Amino acid sequence: MGNRYGFLNFVDIIFEKWKFYVWLFFVIVLVEIGAYGLIQIHYKPIMSVEPYESDVGVPWRLLVATYVFFVVSTTGLCIVSSLGEVFNFKRLEPIVKIGLTMAVITILVGLMTIGLEIENPERGPYAFLAHTNPNSLMFWMISFYALYVVFLLIEYWFLLRPSLAEWAIYSSSSWKRFIGKILNLWFFVKYDREFIKTNLEFAKAVGFVTVIVAIIAHSNLGALFGVTYQPFWHGPLMPIYFILSAIISGASLIVITAVLTWKILGIDIDKKKYEAIQELRNILGFTLVVDLFFTAWKFASKYYLTSPPETREAIRESLFGQLAFNFWTFEIAIGLILPIFLLAIPKIGRSVWGVF
Repeated sequence: MGNRYGFLNFVDIIFEKWKFYVWLFFVIVLVEIGAYGLIQIHYKPIMSVEPYESDVGVPWRLLVATYVFFVVSTTGLCIVSSLGEVFNFKRLEPIVKIGLTMAVITILVGLMTIGLEIENPERGPYAFLAHTNPNSLMFWMISFYALYVVFLLIEYWFLLRPSLAEWAIYSSSSWKRFIGKILNLWFFVKYDREFIKTNLEFAKAVGFVTVIVAIIAHSNLGALFGVTYQPFWHGPLMPIYFILSAIISGASLIVITAVLTWKILGIDIDKKKYEAIQELRNILGFTLVVDLFFTAWKFASKYYLTSPPETREAIRESLFGQLAFNFWTFEIAIGLILPIFLLAIPKIGRSVWGVF
């Protein structure tokens, strides 16, 4: 009877966590698709599939675009999280740990992605030490992103240290106690209010440096596109536009991650968490409106100012030609105007799922 009831308890636990296993299955499927993509890119294709670049006609390698997405996201996550941690936006405090966790994940995935793209990342230290070119924007981008990773991990460690100390002292599991002590770099931790306060102050100080380094690294990435000047797509304002895009991406990812995490783990969205989502709503609404005007002035300035004829032709093609449907439907209507309206409408914007 004991075994039977033990099994039933186990079934109950599994049933209660079925949502977790659905999401786990979803993540595993995504990983398998990614692994298949890597095989398609680096080896003889199993089948010709254009999105995996094993067919002709893809001018920009998929892994470079993926790298840009992740490093844009990590900068935005760092900036938005720092508003709550470093710059005392009290309403954002409930999402600081989630934001920094995502920042760590996205920068590591981004670096792994570009490592897979260049295929021989182990040659990097040699190139960096023996063939340094201070006149190269890419050199400074790599240098500042390397510094960013270091400062971000230190900040994250200080932020999590009080929780690790709880593991080390109060956990009933011997494994958790051992891991807590190891990750604290200390086998005996004096856990009190002073310990918590000191670590949070260190996290705040390091976080201030981290967000500055992140903005410098990311603006260098934007400058790379500015100097590889393609008159229609790129320009001298790309560093600023990259920072704006980063804030939009970071705020969006925090909303998605926080809401899904709280719902899947059954965590109640109390008043503080709700206020954090509403603050993210304000950030998203403001930055999307700025992005809309940025896009409008990009087209207006490039069309009416001293632009080469091919740039004006490209603008006409985007606004009124074969690319008009993609531009007006996806980039403007779905990408900018619809989100702004959803965030602005009180009934939708004031609900957690509306912002989501």
